[in-house]
Amino acid sequence: MITEPEFDGGWSGPPERAQGPRRPDPAEPPDPLGAGAAPPGYGDGGEPGRRPWRWALGGALLASALWAGAWWTVSPQDDRPPIRYALPASLCDGAKLPVLARLAEVGGWETTPRLWEHPGVDESLCMLRKPPADSPEPRPAPTLVYEVQASVALHKITDPAPEFGADLGATGLIGMGSRNPRSVPGLGERALISEAEYGTWWRLTVLDGAAVFTLNVTVWTHGGGDETDGGPAADGGPPAHPPEPDSDAIQAAMIDDMHGLMRALRT
Repeated sequence: MITEPEFDGGWSGPPERAQGPRRPDPAEPPDPLGAGAAPPGYGDGGEPGRRPWRWALGGALLASALWAGAWWTVSPQDDRPPIRYALPASLCDGAKLPVLARLAEVGGWETTPRLWEHPGVDESLCMLRKPPADSPEPRPAPTLVYEVQASVALHKITDPAPEFGADLGATGLIGMGSRNPRSVPGLGERALISEAEYGTWWRLTVLDGAAVFTLNVTVWTHGGGDETDGGPAADGGPPAHPPEPDSDAIQAAMIDDMHGLMRALRT
């Protein structure tokens, strides 16, 4: 039995779109789009339900994004780090350094403040020194003399982070090369401490935003005749040898006093 649709009346010819234009039925209302026009949402062969205003909105959003990207590229960007500290007229007012003072047996530092202001960097410095003891003859036993330099630099335009620590291995207050610095946790964003090769100079630097804090400590021997080999004791006995500075105690005192200095200048 032949059951193909073309033989049992199931085939009605080619699809309607393959036929010629359909003649309008007088009983049907006129087509507002004209014969063969696409219905709304099909003007470009798009999917059903899409409207022309969506294409316009998409174009406007794309143009806005391109304009914003171009503006971001040509406009100057503010890469300045945050400034969390304020410099006083005299850094010596905030740099009391009580832990180092006790270690150096200082009742009161001799201080010398300095302040430099610049459009790019403001810097304040304080020199602190233990006054040499005045003693009558015979010459006293040798003692350690401490000199401290505290400074704060506020970078107002460029970020100091990329160059932080670059000069730690160069020279100190007395021009001696320093050992490899080590990190100090819990102090600012980054902190480094180093010691000179001969154990007479130490440096602690701290980076926190736009501020760079520095403590330099120099220790030398005073009194007792020969400053290096020891001289005769005050009672005429064997030569008195100069004391040795305690490096661990000095570094611990520097870290404690740096915490205090940063708290005093924090805004």
